[in-house]
Amino acid sequence: MQQILDGILAAIEDEIRAQKHYQMLADKTDDPKVKKFFEQLKIDEENHEKVLRMRYEAFAKILETEKKESE
Repeated sequence: MQQILDGILAAIEDEIRAQKHYQMLADKTDDPKVKKFFEQLKIDEENHEKVLRMRYEAFAKILETEKKESE
């Protein structure tokens, strides 16, 4: 079960790296349309991160409950 939590944490880290990458690309361009495109991709990744964090917390609570019940 810890593998699932570890996997979700790795996915969160990937989302954060993608956000930084898209922001860097947005910062490098002078084209407003391209900038907006990369900024939207960054927002998409932020939303993915939020979903993953919620799922991590929910799964962690399930594991905690199961642990308490088995004691």
